[in-house]
Amino acid sequence: MEKFAYRYLDQDTVYNVTSRFLELLKAANSETLILTAVITPLEAVFLDFESAYKKERKSEYTAKLAAADEVRDRAYLALRHYLVACSYAGLDGYPAAADTLLSIFKRLGWSMQNEGYQTESSRLGNLIAELQLEGNAALLTTVEGTAWLERLMTAADAFEAIYQQKLTAEAADTTTSAYRLRKVLQEQIEMSLSWLEVQQQFNKSDELSTLIGQVDELIANTMATARANATRKSSVEEE
Repeated sequence: MEKFAYRYLDQDTVYNVTSRFLELLKAANSETLILTAVITPLEAVFLDFESAYKKERKSEYTAKLAAADEVRDRAYLALRHYLVACSYAGLDGYPAAADTLLSIFKRLGWSMQNEGYQTESSRLGNLIAELQLEGNAALLTTVEGTAWLERLMTAADAFEAIYQQKLTAEAADTTTSAYRLRKVLQEQIEMSLSWLEVQQQFNKSDELSTLIGQVDELIANTMATARANATRKSSVEEE
């Protein structure tokens, strides 16, 4: 069967594709193809995820974090693109200094702006720390890039302030976050797919083959769209 690559799927896609997967399972469930063993646990986990997902979509922090993340992404790209431009500049010391600094970006994650909030925060923190080391700070001064780093630091700090506010609010909330429930949901989806594969191997039927074909099509279409979106976003940001 086709497989999900969850790193390409955002929260909205996970919600929508699981909902559609459940619809396919329920539509195929019959006296001759009993799918209760798959539907019941998957639906239970999905309903928990759905509750947290919809609650977080309405959270005041969701929009604030998205906006702050956009600002820090742009600040990161502005610094990176500036250094790329400096690497081509016909100014004394610029190309060598810029190339050295850009090697840090490549080592820590050239496209870190595409990562999830926590991963991006960690990598940005490491990047900023390295760029502030004495030798690298001198190279930034050489290419007159210190102001671009300071803008990134301001944007990163602003994002982290909002993120910490969100964590504080969540700590007072007894419900489990959609992020954590998503991991449980993904595990349940994989168990459901494995169950279908085993049934296809030992209890093959036309009904089951039709269902598996529909599920494969769902997964293939979902991943094609997700990968295309990721490629398109990377292409735009590399321009």
